[in-house]
Amino acid sequence: MREDIMTASIRVLRQDGALRFTTPRVAAAAGISVGSLYQYFPNKQALLFALHARTVAAAWEEVKRILDAPTTTPRQKIRRMATLFFHAESEEVAELGSTLQELEAFFADSPDHRAMNERVLRRVTRFVRDAMPEGTARARTRFGAKVLITVLDSVGRSVAAQRLNRRVVERWAITSADMVADFLDLE
Repeated sequence: MREDIMTASIRVLRQDGALRFTTPRVAAAAGISVGSLYQYFPNKQALLFALHARTVAAAWEEVKRILDAPTTTPRQKIRRMATLFFHAESEEVAELGSTLQELEAFFADSPDHRAMNERVLRRVTRFVRDAMPEGTARARTRFGAKVLITVLDSVGRSVAAQRLNRRVVERWAITSADMVADFLDLE
């Protein structure tokens, strides 16, 4: 039932947008009563957060697989992360349009979102520290990780907003990844 409600939620978001997203509309789309929906999600914020958390968790698992791959170079890892993120952002914009920005604004200040961002920063900082030339200052590795995250996030969102084809999105991802890898002196 929980999965049915989340699937119905996505349909409502696509059809009506985040500003018109309500639990009665989701319940109707799922073919259940609002009371039944509330047994799984106490309010629309909980439902939206569950959708967001599921997407973020799946992406984070893939990023960890990329970072933990023993046979790829740091530059290849950054390229793979960029490609993953740029394509995911482009697909979300294609599916949800402006609703995506509305949802992101909704979650920006949530404690769970901030905690996830801190976990990502710690893991990417460890990757940068391990990948950079020996003797690189700790402050530089944390700054390098922030540059990596910020460039992929901001450029990826900008590219996604342009609604480009996959080949062009891929080109942007690789170019952005190489720019960051060059900044970090990574092979």
